[in-house]
Amino acid sequence: MKRIFPALAVLLLLASSATAAPIPLDGGSLPVDIISDSMAYNAAKNTVVFSGNVEAVRGEFKMWSESLTIFLKKSEGPKKENSKAPAGMENSGLERIISERNVRFINGSQSGSAEKATYFTDRGELVLEGSPILHDGNNSIRGSVIRYFINENRSLVESSGRQRVHAVFSGEKRKGK
Repeated sequence: MKRIFPALAVLLLLASSATAAPIPLDGGSLPVDIISDSMAYNAAKNTVVFSGNVEAVRGEFKMWSESLTIFLKKSEGPKKENSKAPAGMENSGLERIISERNVRFINGSQSGSAEKATYFTDRGELVLEGSPILHDGNNSIRGSVIRYFINENRSLVESSGRQRVHAVFSGEKRKGK
């Protein structure tokens, strides 16, 4: 169950490669392939918005949503003379990524869904909201909000007055594990 959180966070973090250099993981740098009905870059807001039937794929990890917004940090310093990056994007880092509306993801036997997934890069926190549920084989967990603190490898599942935390742990062993 713990592995699904880093996988989503990695995908969200690497989705920034559409606007910045890919971040190498495990000795390589798999490309992130994002397909959508439209894409809009707004230099004034430092955002890149993918809208309509968004599909993001990195290796075995796949995520779908109706909207994926990348929030860039403001670039610091003047633009370099020979830079090919658009104004406002050079040397900018990733602030956060938000996937919204019918968010679904899958990675091997792991899958999940929520209405909103937000990844905060500076604090390494992934927040799933809107009826979030995570599955790992026959195991599952749901709550009002699921928070995963990547740097600390810990998670917190919150309840609300209308939705309590609900976990199902199966005694079945997954094949190959």
